[in-house]
Amino acid sequence: MKQIYIKIDGMHCSHCEMTIRNTLLKIKNIESVELDGNIACIKYKGNLDKNKLIDAILNKDYLTKEEYISEDIRKLKNNIELKEFIIITFLILIIIWSIHKLFGFNVFTAIPTIDSNITYGMLFITGLLTSIHCISMCGAINLMAVIDVGSKRNLKNPILYNIGRVLSYTVIGGIVGFIGSVFSISNTISGFIILIASVLMFLMALNMLGIIKLKRIKFCSFKRGKHSAFVIGLLNGFMPCGPLQAMQVYALSTGSFINGALSMFLFGMGTVPLLLCTGVLLNLVKGKGKILINKIASILILLLSLIMLNRALLTFNIDIFKSFHDYGSFTASKIENGIQVVEFDLSYDNYQDILLQKDIPVKMIIHVDKKNLTGCNNEIIINEFNIKQELKEGDNIIEFTPKEEATITYTCWMNMIKNTIKVIDDKDYFKGSE
Repeated sequence: MKQIYIKIDGMHCSHCEMTIRNTLLKIKNIESVELDGNIACIKYKGNLDKNKLIDAILNKDYLTKEEYISEDIRKLKNNIELKEFIIITFLILIIIWSIHKLFGFNVFTAIPTIDSNITYGMLFITGLLTSIHCISMCGAINLMAVIDVGSKRNLKNPILYNIGRVLSYTVIGGIVGFIGSVFSISNTISGFIILIASVLMFLMALNMLGIIKLKRIKFCSFKRGKHSAFVIGLLNGFMPCGPLQAMQVYALSTGSFINGALSMFLFGMGTVPLLLCTGVLLNLVKGKGKILINKIASILILLLSLIMLNRALLTFNIDIFKSFHDYGSFTASKIENGIQVVEFDLSYDNYQDILLQKDIPVKMIIHVDKKNLTGCNNEIIINEFNIKQELKEGDNIIEFTPKEEATITYTCWMNMIKNTIKVIDDKDYFKGSE
């Protein structure tokens, strides 16, 4: 019995393994096919035509070539080379940065404000606008549900995924409206849920990239083309997602099963067009285009998992992306009549880094212009002082007293916007402000 190894680009789930195994076993003289990540170990008798191997794999829209075939597995590399990884990551970050700098638009905080005055028509529009946020924050789930359906240009998965989502939203909205209470998830529990999800996403991305090989943990293990996309869509409705929680609160305010279900249904339908189009386009791409999309998707999932991980850790006042600041980058308080006052204007996607003196009461004044108020920045959380305050148009006042030196991260209610409060013991620094 002879043995060779072949590297196959574009593999990242159990369906891929099944497709490749079944395809290769049809080739004459091949006795067995074992897969370890994107490397297939082929055992055969007699002679084996390597061109037939390559053609069979290419016909299934995966990629390989003659130099990817070797008797020594150590000569075969991972799914993605370091240079390719750096280039794709750099381009993704440049695009996000350029959109923010040129248009002042942050896809992560683009959430309309949802309140009791919103109409049913506006609920659909809100969903439409919120779908931009869905692509940026929940896009990894969408990708997991719809990509890589083998050689078939199967468009059922995007449709089933969105049907599952909208059905889940509708049922949850109805239940919340009927029982008169929302599924209350504390900030700590929400942080743990997001932490677990981020770690799983991170492992999935590394597995897809071939950086690690998880033999016992199988991602996307549902049988493709049947129930997986629908089930993932159903589960999507239970994610601790900012816009979803806001809509659940609105459904609660309706006090009715029908109105609660209808409001969530309209919101869910508004998110469908962009997510459905994204899923359909991903399924229409084939060959080298599909491989490139898979690599971009893998890196995007990796980056989003780190952002999600930071969101979870911010619940516990840990910021893995915290930059180093000097005093000059902070807005220092001014001491007036024994109270240190600090005030700033609310911006679209930022609060303000603040420098305070310890043991002196603080009066934080936030000036809010309605045009800058969104569904993301409209509530401030300062866990250290048990502060959870909704922001409204006009002047908003938050009061507390820092008792010890510390560097405190405060955030929006979604943990997407974050800034720093630095408490120091240096009265001389504040003397000029009295």
